[in-house]
Amino acid sequence: MQNRIGILRLEKGLSLTELAKAAGTTKAQIQKLERGERRLSLGWMERLARALDVKISDLLPQGAVACQHGPEEKEILEIVSQLPMEDRVVLVRMASELLGTLRRWEGRHGAPGAVAPPIVLTEPDAPPLKHRRGRAAR
Repeated sequence: MQNRIGILRLEKGLSLTELAKAAGTTKAQIQKLERGERRLSLGWMERLARALDVKISDLLPQGAVACQHGPEEKEILEIVSQLPMEDRVVLVRMASELLGTLRRWEGRHGAPGAVAPPIVLTEPDAPPLKHRRGRAAR
């Protein structure tokens, strides 16, 4: 697999030995990874990215497509990328809870695609919402 390990190493001014030490491996392993003679697994990518102080995606050739997303996923990623990190963490927790709730609902009520009741998020100390004509109102 083509990669940018050697380019990034040289940009950082590191020798093979220095990068190997920072990544907790040997000079020979770094050489093999740089030349594509050893599979660049996610584990190796994490170690090398940390040692080079770069993002994992920086190790891949520029213009390489690591994954493809549909329009909905792209829109979600665009929105999330604009949030501060602490808000991203909250959003991921909310999405995870929502997914768990939907899976539990499907498990209790039959086939996938069963319509779950609407989930209404409120502030932690907010009074319960009262429903009027299908709309939540305070």
